[in-house]
Amino acid sequence: MRRTIGQDELDNFEVDGDRLYWKGSAVVMERKLALDWYQTTLATAAAVGALLAGIHPFGVTLGWW
Repeated sequence: MRRTIGQDELDNFEVDGDRLYWKGSAVVMERKLALDWYQTTLATAAAVGALLAGIHPFGVTLGWW
């Protein structure tokens, strides 16, 4: 059952170094991300496109093309 946290419950949070605790139990804030092959391909193409879009103005200014 999900519910919101009230102002009076905020003192249930504890911090120890870089770990977060709620009522003495560690809060898991890590979730692994797994992409399918086509998602990896699209993400790679988007990253390459963004890189080229950033490099292109410099190449034009420097006369590379």
